[in-house]
Amino acid sequence: MTEATTATVFARLLPPLRPEWRGIIWSYLIGTTSTLALTAIAVLAALGVGRAVVHGDWPPAAWWVSLSALVLLRAVLTWREMDVSHALAYRVLARLRVTLFDAYSRSVPGRRREHSGRAAAVVMTDIEKLEFFYAHTLAQIGASVTLFLLSLIGAAVIMPAAALVVLFGGAVVALTALLGAAPARRIGAQEQREREDQSEKLVDALGAMREILAYGLQDRIVREAVDGTRRAARTSRRRALIAEAVNGTRELILTAVVISIILLALVTSGPGGIGAQGGGVAALLPALVTLSVAGVAAIAEASHTVTELHPLAASARRVGAAISRPAVVADVADPIDLPQGPLGVRFDDVSFSYDDQTRALHRWSMEIAPREHVGLAGASGAGKSTVIALAARLWDPEHGTIALVDDAGRVYPLDAIAEEDLRTAVAVVEQDARLFHGTVRENLLRGASPRDDGALHAVLKRVGADTWITLDDQIGEHGVRLSGGQRARLALARALVREPRVLIVDEITASLDPATERHISDVLAGFDGTVVAASHRRETLERLDRVIRIAPEAASPYIPGELKTAVLHDLIE
Repeated sequence: MTEATTATVFARLLPPLRPEWRGIIWSYLIGTTSTLALTAIAVLAALGVGRAVVHGDWPPAAWWVSLSALVLLRAVLTWREMDVSHALAYRVLARLRVTLFDAYSRSVPGRRREHSGRAAAVVMTDIEKLEFFYAHTLAQIGASVTLFLLSLIGAAVIMPAAALVVLFGGAVVALTALLGAAPARRIGAQEQREREDQSEKLVDALGAMREILAYGLQDRIVREAVDGTRRAARTSRRRALIAEAVNGTRELILTAVVISIILLALVTSGPGGIGAQGGGVAALLPALVTLSVAGVAAIAEASHTVTELHPLAASARRVGAAISRPAVVADVADPIDLPQGPLGVRFDDVSFSYDDQTRALHRWSMEIAPREHVGLAGASGAGKSTVIALAARLWDPEHGTIALVDDAGRVYPLDAIAEEDLRTAVAVVEQDARLFHGTVRENLLRGASPRDDGALHAVLKRVGADTWITLDDQIGEHGVRLSGGQRARLALARALVREPRVLIVDEITASLDPATERHISDVLAGFDGTVVAASHRRETLERLDRVIRIAPEAASPYIPGELKTAVLHDLIE
């Protein structure tokens, strides 16, 4: 990745940070002023030393006052720069996180069948790496470039030839850094890949700890982790050697700049030079050298920083791709109102494919009447989960219409219903429904309007969870403290708290014991509304009014209620 491409990658993230642009500019102004104050202190001190050595007298009072004021200004600006950059870093972090969440809320679950949680976790880590770049590093690069330009102008005022030395030295230093960047970038990318692979393996291992302990894989995991760490360390040492070579070359160039300016001062101190004005060049020489070295060192530092941005550029590229994810559902421009009362679901000539071109449905139709309880059955991969996601408008179909219908047969297309109204009317419980870290009460109230504890207790009792958990119990991350059946009951309770008119469940009883399955089937059977339940379990399907067989290539796989027994026999036996 070239420096131009790197700049483009970072620039892609500036639009989401538009509200923070003023803070970024303010950080640059404070950082630049602080850097210039420090340089002015060094130049002024060198000027005073040169005057004392050449003329043998103490600097005037104005010099002491100016130097003291600059020291005080530098101290204040250093504190202020840290305060501004850290506050800005937190705002940048929050802004990018919110932008990422918005992007995933529009595009997840992805039609690529990706592991969205893992992808989002990687990008979230990338955002944490980027926050200080926009809050501090960007301003630091700008301050270094500004200092170089001002030092170039200052050197030209004092001695025009010195300005040429500064310009040439800055160009050589920048070129050296850029030449060293290519191998450093290549090795850095390799190091990044090795560390990412190592992190992914460790994350997988931590997530599969039971399996690792059951199969006795602890020693193998540790051995692989140690080997991976050693490989990454060797790669890191190679990159460090290149960095040391570039730094050594920079020091040689700075030394050459100093020597060149001294030689130029000796040459120009003859007749007609500044030296003819009473040793002026000798008195100004320390200040000139200090200014020139500061300018060249600044451009060297900026070049070095730019060439070290390739790991951050990779992070910025992933974040940019994540926040640019295409939406899987279109915004509702002119929403329609939903009526009161029960609602059914209608699929009319619907086709849908995943991004990998896997066809899930082709010209598929079905209709579920209000308050009807219908099961969706079919072989694995037939499209049951796809129908569930489309009915909940987690995706939009490529062709056809999906709508809610009322008792009078009026149709309300999902893509014309406001998001809030749709989520109030339709609730979804997936097979691997995630519970959130926190209390049971907090989980039940996710996405629901306020409810008192009495109503929440009634729902827990309804799903048979009131005997083993309370509203104040912590459930752990993703409900890790609960069994599969307990998580299923709480996920169903969370949906029921919202009092939906259409309840959609996807294989909720797939891995449950018979007693838990019967209890959940009882809850579904007693639900006063429309139920759409995808399942391959006889117990669950037998309790429903009708079973629809999912057949993606069929134009209209409608199964009448009287054929339910035959369908169950074909699909389950």
